[in-house]
Amino acid sequence: MKPDYELKPAMKKMQIQSLRKEQIKPIQSILKGHDTIVSAPTSMGKSLIYQLPALVHTHQLTLVIEPTLALIYDQVKKLQDFGISADYLDHTRSKSQEMSVLAALSKGSLTFLYVTPERLQSTRFQASLSMCDLYMVVIDECHCITEWGYTFRDAYLQIGQFIEELPRKPMVFACSATIQEHTVEDLSDKLHLDAPKWFRCDLTRKNLILMKKDLTMEDRSLENRLYSRFKAVKKAVRKYQDTGSVVIYASTIDYVDALYDYLSEYFPGQVVGNHSKMKPHKKEKMLLDFLTGQRKIMVATTAFGMGVDVPDIELVLHFNVPLSMVDYVQQIGRGGRDGRKCRCVLFYEQNGDDQKIFASFCKKSQNSKMLKQRYQEMQDFVHSTGCMQQDILAYFGQATEKTCQKCTNCAKERRK
Repeated sequence: MKPDYELKPAMKKMQIQSLRKEQIKPIQSILKGHDTIVSAPTSMGKSLIYQLPALVHTHQLTLVIEPTLALIYDQVKKLQDFGISADYLDHTRSKSQEMSVLAALSKGSLTFLYVTPERLQSTRFQASLSMCDLYMVVIDECHCITEWGYTFRDAYLQIGQFIEELPRKPMVFACSATIQEHTVEDLSDKLHLDAPKWFRCDLTRKNLILMKKDLTMEDRSLENRLYSRFKAVKKAVRKYQDTGSVVIYASTIDYVDALYDYLSEYFPGQVVGNHSKMKPHKKEKMLLDFLTGQRKIMVATTAFGMGVDVPDIELVLHFNVPLSMVDYVQQIGRGGRDGRKCRCVLFYEQNGDDQKIFASFCKKSQNSKMLKQRYQEMQDFVHSTGCMQQDILAYFGQATEKTCQKCTNCAKERRK
């Protein structure tokens, strides 16, 4: 199936020679004016699915809602490098910069505007947007609606109402690598979609080698257990890092800081950190060092890296068990985006240390029942003896008879 003729100028603008077949059908759905949902693996090129139709309608505005500032900066820079009229609004912009962006909105001179969902609640922003010719609203990483909306970012639950109250309802596009079949109806309801077209791609990532390691200890000292886990991190980095990058996920800011200090001793000049309490200037510098390859080891909390394209990651390590399968799949999805093999190593233990961290998250949650259900699903995955790849695909409603032959469980089965 060839792309529509009207896409050719847009593809040329973005220096795209050809499209994948998984991209063409949802692009055509958007061009026909349908609300559209896409579930596709990381590195598939989901951004192009909305960016190319937006460039066909370059005289209208496409509003893109992203979960993180790092992702906003990354997307806007790429578009601007192609000479495309794109900008963003966030809390780091000065009042004069914000007024300049709003002025560009009112003049109709922007093709793309990137924001976080919190921006939609600004009455000034709502007033400016009401004067625009709005073509499409994009919710990138739309799993955040159900994953984060009920916990620490309720602005995600207000997106549908925002869309409903616009003077003219625009087309809506939502995408993520982690959409379950039963959540499509929920997304459609929350976003007030009109009979959306849903496209689901094969989620298999053959270059990811899934591994897990039980670090349960008889030692009663938490300090000793953590130190043993720190040493296991160091060993994994030395064993699996070659020339590429490493991402290490930890559940708390304290763990991120402690891992950063520990690893900096053994890998001097190579380690950076990322969490919400870090000073903005320091955080930006560390992120840039990692994105440009000047430093190769990133220690971060959950939200880091969502949609950020670092192509050479060859080790993704979880210091703690993630809170949900969605978090886990999103995070391992950062690996091997350039096609190289990537080890995805999951640490777990049965001393109850991670369980205590989870309990603290539950206390802060508005929906602890849902959080407990998702954490139990993650625990079921951790303790399953089946092929880890098959278990992931089954969780997202995709059946496959073939085992991956590479994960920890498949390797154990071969040795029997």
